[in-house]
Amino acid sequence: MPDAKHLQHLITSGFIQVVVEGRSLPAYWAHPQVGGPFPGLVLLHDDQGMAPYMRTLVHRFAQVGYYVAAPDLFDAQRPASRFEAHALEQQFMEAGQSKVHATLQAIRSHHKSNGKMALMGWDFGGTLVYDMAVQSGLPVMAAVSFYGNPQPYLGRFGTVEYPLLAVFGTQDEIARQHEETLREELIRSGKPHEVIVYPDAAHGFYNDASSAYNPEAADDAWRQALAFLETHQGKPPAPQGARSGTFQHGRVY
Repeated sequence: MPDAKHLQHLITSGFIQVVVEGRSLPAYWAHPQVGGPFPGLVLLHDDQGMAPYMRTLVHRFAQVGYYVAAPDLFDAQRPASRFEAHALEQQFMEAGQSKVHATLQAIRSHHKSNGKMALMGWDFGGTLVYDMAVQSGLPVMAAVSFYGNPQPYLGRFGTVEYPLLAVFGTQDEIARQHEETLREELIRSGKPHEVIVYPDAAHGFYNDASSAYNPEAADDAWRQALAFLETHQGKPPAPQGARSGTFQHGRVY
């Protein structure tokens, strides 16, 4: 597997509670132990909820210099079937907006954050990235959607206010149906954007806990996502007193 080479920070991580409209929202966060302030990144989980895989992703991004938080958009519910997952998606899509705003604000206002925020999501979370992108006033400098469904928002992407990276695989029906229309609308937005489609990659290819995992595509997508964030959000600070070395997408640290 190709390597994504970055200096690695030692990190602090754990669970926090984010206040959303007077209620507590569980979230998992991580940030480098030393140095800062760091760019902020909010990660939005897929249709499996706050699975262990999401905590691994939080660690990976923190290790390369981000202050990261992943809100539990399903309120600690874990679907037992695809039917239950779809029901949770429908239930929490609208409520997800306030949860995302609250999590962004919590990280943005923390003394370890430099206030430069970005948003990234997978599957359900990737669709929520699109949902937020066609709204106005989201305090982010860039957003990344991994195989989110743009279909409900087609006709509105011309109003996107910040750079957007959309990532798909050619075996994903969503990409086959909507990729070109999404490209055309993002061009009309006038904002920097990229649409990347990986050959022979299926829906869920980034998830190394999934049967759809494609290590070559996932490793390149990791590099592309980091490069996109660095271009539009700024490069994270290098470690101070932390170890350095090679980071591989599929390895747990």
